[in-house]
Amino acid sequence: MARSRLLDAGREIILVYPEVLTVNSRGDEIRVPSDVPVEVKVTTSAQRQGDAEVPGQVSIKTVRCITRDAPVGSWARIVYRGEEWDLAAPPRFTPGLSKATRHVEFILRSRNKLGE
Repeated sequence: MARSRLLDAGREIILVYPEVLTVNSRGDEIRVPSDVPVEVKVTTSAQRQGDAEVPGQVSIKTVRCITRDAPVGSWARIVYRGEEWDLAAPPRFTPGLSKATRHVEFILRSRNKLGE
């Protein structure tokens, strides 16, 4: 069976702390990032970048990631290139026509670092 190089040979590594279900002090079930990261190889492409030109403005960077499988979700913590990033939208899981083309796509948005 042919495998997709785009999905299996990603050049970037991201750390995903998958969301887990836990109980808070009031007894409510909540989702939080796990303490243990999962290393995921992804293929990335820059989506857009808006640089701040005046102090006080924020920079916006987004990166599109594609990989075979990743435990990403709304409450997952994602570390990319040593910095924390957020999901810009819910991940898109594509079943594909076969196992060889099944993949997940998601867009990361950088967190702005104020005070630097």
